[in-house]
Amino acid sequence: MAAASGHNARLLALALALLLAALHLHGVVCDPSHTHFAMVSRNAPSWRPDRGGQGKPSPSPEDFLNENLQALYPVIQAFKATITSDPRGVTASWVGPNLCDSYFGGDMYKGFYCEHPPAPPGATPPKDNTTLTIASIDFNGYGLGAPSLAGFVDAFPDLALFHANSNNFSGEVPDLTGLPYFYELDLSNNNFSGAFPATVVPLGRLLFLDLRFNRFVGTVPPPVFDLTVVALFLNNNGFYGNIPDNFGSTTAEYLVVANNQFTGPIPRSIYNTSANLSEVLFLNNHLSGCLPYEIGLVEGLTVFDAGGNDITGPIPLSLGCLGLVEELNLAGNQLYGHIPDVLCALAKTGKLQNLSLSDNYFHSVGRRHCLELVRSKVLDVRLNCIPNFPHQRPALECARFYADPPQHCPFVPHIPCDLPGFRPPAAALPSAVAAEEGGGGGGGGN
Repeated sequence: MAAASGHNARLLALALALLLAALHLHGVVCDPSHTHFAMVSRNAPSWRPDRGGQGKPSPSPEDFLNENLQALYPVIQAFKATITSDPRGVTASWVGPNLCDSYFGGDMYKGFYCEHPPAPPGATPPKDNTTLTIASIDFNGYGLGAPSLAGFVDAFPDLALFHANSNNFSGEVPDLTGLPYFYELDLSNNNFSGAFPATVVPLGRLLFLDLRFNRFVGTVPPPVFDLTVVALFLNNNGFYGNIPDNFGSTTAEYLVVANNQFTGPIPRSIYNTSANLSEVLFLNNHLSGCLPYEIGLVEGLTVFDAGGNDITGPIPLSLGCLGLVEELNLAGNQLYGHIPDVLCALAKTGKLQNLSLSDNYFHSVGRRHCLELVRSKVLDVRLNCIPNFPHQRPALECARFYADPPQHCPFVPHIPCDLPGFRPPAAALPSAVAAEEGGGGGGGGN
């Protein structure tokens, strides 16, 4: 497929964009209600074991900045004892009483970051170190291995975020519901398995949830789409079954369910995401059914990718209302009918830069705008049924498909936005649409 080579690159680009967004959240998600707090660093002297190695092997209570950190010291040491792999030698820095060394610009206790917890409403935050506590843990890329995170992550009462991308953690996902400030969880690219972690569903304050590249299996509980997240990554697992009907309840701006085993249609409730959804990736599942007209109502979409599924039907004219969309991939499905000029016009009137419709069963393209996009290679229509176009399906294969299409999907002629130069076709028939937009007729072609 023409679009296949770009799938992994698009996922990587989206992951990098979300990482930058996450870093941005660290500095800005500190609202007046004090439900979140951020990581910062300070320049100040910090305690070290002396160069002769005579630093205290077991710190005394007075060596710690406060009782909070004293209580967390044995938690870290107990977890350190369970580490089965540490290729970067990170845990060698987990010694002594300076759990907040990074706060003062030091390099002890790599991966742990401290901050003062939020003060009660109306109170003045403290200026001394008596309330410093570990607010975030970032193990991204460390390659650490441990059989379980339970009893570790959930033992930091003031933790706001936990990042553990690209490690070798497994076991059950800890219950973090007792952490009042927690809002960001990244367990991507680890060895977690089993059903969707039930401990995640009650985390109503989550802004960022990343479970991609694990070995989770089973259905996704509907309450997951009720979480008030900005980003939701579930891709590259073994999730199956229908995407829940309340999909449209999500508050996510970035949502990826790609490379799983989902079946059934794209939920029509997607129209409810119009106020927030920017990028959504459904690619490489087993989705079927008609391409929903409601997609065209999600006006803020910049990326829509449903390639590599079994979706069928014509392209709804409503997609011509996606004025902000930059990438639209529907390659590798069973779509048919006419490729409408109202969609191709987005390359001029909107922000469309890449339109992939290869490996489908379209029989014609709009002559005014779509032909121009084919020539400029913005639009990929290879392996379709368009007469006199190169690299099309065999005529017999196209004839068999049109004689018995996988599903009859209604064509809705209505365009739910004001597009100058386009008026509704006289009848909801492919021939009428082709005539209205100047497109050719259907059939097979080589």
